[in-house]
Amino acid sequence: MATLAVVVGALGLLGAAPAAQAGAVWPTDDPFYTPPADLAALPNGSVIRSRKTRIKTGPAIQQPFKTYQVLYRSTDRLEKPIANVATIIMPLTSPKTGRKLISYQTAYDGLSPTCMPSYSLASGKVALQAAETLIIDGALARGWTVVTADYEGPDNAWLTAKTTGRGVLDGIRAAENFEPVGLDGAKTQVGMLGYSGGGQATAWASEMQPAYAPELNIVGATQGGVAANMGEVLKYMDGQLFAGIALAGLAGVSTGYPELNFDKYLNNKGRRTFKYLRKKQSCITDFALAYPFTKIRSLTTVPDLLNVPEFKAVADELSLGKVNPKHPMFMYHTVFDQMGGYKAMVKLVRKYCAEGTQVQFVTGYNEEHAMQAFSMPFKAQAWMADRFAGKPVATNCDKYPAL
Repeated sequence: MATLAVVVGALGLLGAAPAAQAGAVWPTDDPFYTPPADLAALPNGSVIRSRKTRIKTGPAIQQPFKTYQVLYRSTDRLEKPIANVATIIMPLTSPKTGRKLISYQTAYDGLSPTCMPSYSLASGKVALQAAETLIIDGALARGWTVVTADYEGPDNAWLTAKTTGRGVLDGIRAAENFEPVGLDGAKTQVGMLGYSGGGQATAWASEMQPAYAPELNIVGATQGGVAANMGEVLKYMDGQLFAGIALAGLAGVSTGYPELNFDKYLNNKGRRTFKYLRKKQSCITDFALAYPFTKIRSLTTVPDLLNVPEFKAVADELSLGKVNPKHPMFMYHTVFDQMGGYKAMVKLVRKYCAEGTQVQFVTGYNEEHAMQAFSMPFKAQAWMADRFAGKPVATNCDKYPAL
């Protein structure tokens, strides 16, 4: 993803930022994010409060779409009520009835409020998210309403599957419950889109939806560049160029799983490293190249952290394949992904196919992770347009027979 950030980073040089607006105030200083005292009494997906805002492509380019932020109720992996913020963006033109909703999961992969889409899209200060506004624009151009949630939760619990999946699904509920956007409630046709970290959030939400939000009318989901087996991907990235992503991911897991008492496994160097990661207020493009070729074992008091039973159990919980999605899936992954994971993704496709999910899987042979972030999202949107139109899914499960 670092390549993507370099390509779009120049967007921030196009002019000085205008005065702060709703949604561009640092979240910890913004009372809008404060949950109400009666949060636990509210149903999941309830809209607590709302305000108008804008999205930007870089600090200087304000987009013309009518945009709202809503604070909504969700639940974290420990079954604790939490308040997340979702950004809801309306197209310039849309039908009076039968409006479609896209739940777009940004790849915000971060340990800081800086990375939250509600802040970064409104401020235009995160280059990666500025690039993703162009993908969001593609969905809006088709007349679709878009919701994008701060799905990691208020504590930025990156790589915490239950918090993330629930955050996505409750963000959809919140959009459907928010009258100004004119959706048809639970009857609304919904598509979910995401790549890399956003694809991970989409994948978890797809598997959780049948049990957690069965009333949602999800007609399809697309995901690419996803870690189907979290343990395998972390081992693949350990000691590689982008090892900093694996380390930051572990920092996110330590937030989402406080019972692991993660710091007890760290040596002095490890404590300094993870203290820095947590305090730096970083997003994925900040730490992608921060610790090149660093081995996890150089930071711990155990020879192989991922073989510690508690960590193996968490890695399993974060991996996909536990429940088959009930809606069609468009999945893609490049063979040459520097994050790894291609073989695990093929195994997941085989499982989904064998158990009845309609899958179209695209293998990339001429690109790496960041390149696929450019090449595939608009193809994924075209696939989603066919789902909204009720066209049959062109599955290719016959290419991936069950093992």
